[in-house]
Amino acid sequence: MKKLIVGIITGLACLSCVKISTENASPTYREAFFAEEELIGDFLIEAWPENMLELDSGWTFMGKDSLPGIERVLPEFGKGENLNLPHRISFPNHSLWYQKEVNLEKGILFIDGDDGVQLWANEVRIPRAKDGEFFPIASEGEFRLTIRVVNNAMAGGLRKVRWISEERFADWQNQKKYARDSILAVRKVQLLNDSVQKSNLERLTWVEKKQELEDFPVLMTDPVLMLGADQTWFVRWVSEKGGEASIRLSTGEKLELNAVDGIFTLPFLEDSIRFELFQDKVFQGSYEFVRPEFGDQVKLALWGDAQGGWATFHQIAHLIREKQVDLSIGAGDLVNNGSEEYAYPRFLQKLSLMNTAQLPVPGNHDYDGFYEDLDPVLLRSYVFRAKEPRYGFQQVGPLAILTLDPNENFPVSIPENSAQRKMVEQVLNSDSWNQSPWKMIVLHQPPYSQGWPGYHGEKSIRDLLEPYFHQGKIDLVVAGHTHDYERLTMEFSGNTVQFLIVGGAGGGLEPEGQDSDFPKMDRIIKKNHVAIAEVNKAEFKLQVFGITGEVLDEVTFRKKP
Repeated sequence: MKKLIVGIITGLACLSCVKISTENASPTYREAFFAEEELIGDFLIEAWPENMLELDSGWTFMGKDSLPGIERVLPEFGKGENLNLPHRISFPNHSLWYQKEVNLEKGILFIDGDDGVQLWANEVRIPRAKDGEFFPIASEGEFRLTIRVVNNAMAGGLRKVRWISEERFADWQNQKKYARDSILAVRKVQLLNDSVQKSNLERLTWVEKKQELEDFPVLMTDPVLMLGADQTWFVRWVSEKGGEASIRLSTGEKLELNAVDGIFTLPFLEDSIRFELFQDKVFQGSYEFVRPEFGDQVKLALWGDAQGGWATFHQIAHLIREKQVDLSIGAGDLVNNGSEEYAYPRFLQKLSLMNTAQLPVPGNHDYDGFYEDLDPVLLRSYVFRAKEPRYGFQQVGPLAILTLDPNENFPVSIPENSAQRKMVEQVLNSDSWNQSPWKMIVLHQPPYSQGWPGYHGEKSIRDLLEPYFHQGKIDLVVAGHTHDYERLTMEFSGNTVQFLIVGGAGGGLEPEGQDSDFPKMDRIIKKNHVAIAEVNKAEFKLQVFGITGEVLDEVTFRKKP
């Protein structure tokens, strides 16, 4: 795979992230582990164990409710509806309740529910395991299983339930680790730049390869420049192992970074930074970043719902790179399942292909697997920084951007008196916001949508934002969630607001010819896409491109004189 070669980026803001030559040595490895996924396919498989005990029959659907809060006590149930799994109904922002009487031995329950689940056994809450979507049953006996499916999106329900013994569960985990360790060891040898070292190691078994390369950790992802919620910048990369990494700056200064989990963060306070990266016995390469200086005109990439459509998102990433934008903004559902072990490293590697700074916004699928307390551990660890809110205000040239995360609450919302709601009110009433030529909200769930059959947009978001529409405090709302491109212009008390949905970066598209009756959008295109916006004080010029570069839509919004 060719290394990125970056030329001069036009405009007032630029970023380069490029592995460059060094006088000292070539990098130990020629590229990051996740750079060529087709060569590590089996490493990425996320599947349940085979031949588990199936528990899909004999369930009772006990009903639904829309009571707020992720922490719940068991409600009093009446008579329910008998059914077999899978079960799926269209009640967004509802809790769906299921029960089953079952005799179980000590073991592990695997539960698949959309969007997430909670479990009680004999009225006692059973916490989800820390390392996956499974629940330990600590003793044998008769159990009344009660499952709460937390449904954030349109249709949801309980898909399947399986049981496996502790012994077989441990065997499955060991087999998965064995397979991944072997693939990693073999791939590391293939990636070595030193032909002599590579030749010597190729003759060894994978276990011997692993042992010989223990002190030679490979980068899982290339570094990416991220814009934080507080308008500060940081560089993020993932290594095969945690511990200490050494940074040698072009000034000669040396820095030491520590990461227990291999997720490294380099604060970026200067206008530019050029450094060599080392870990253990490995030279990881030389990198250079230039912090964007957003001027009177900026160029943005707007996209959403990559959602595990890796091949499509790969094409989107290259298209964004070709457009040489100043900032890439992802409007949620960055991955398909936020609890998959390697989903976010894969996502970060795709971002690195874009060769630009990143502003990611969470979606409901980024919370998948973390419906115990709505703390999306992997999203928080890989994409954000410790204790950093997943929402915030950024000034990007002539554009004020407010990113929101209603997914941290159930039902999806930004409740009164919450920290996020207070931030929204503070920002939208600030001089910085109101004096900006353009004012844009970015979040996952749109206030208005038509292309997803049965979905009309998120009422809680409309209720939150409509007063500000009437006050002329918001010019644009950019969202995802619906897997298509949509555009709508509306007037509120004489104030124009543009609504954009850019949900076509990888997830399965909405069905052609099937739309909701309302609202009536001005444009609906059910194709994979990315939107490119060129913004100055007077104009917001939008072009929407399909994955082969064809123009799908083109429109210019102008400020009223």
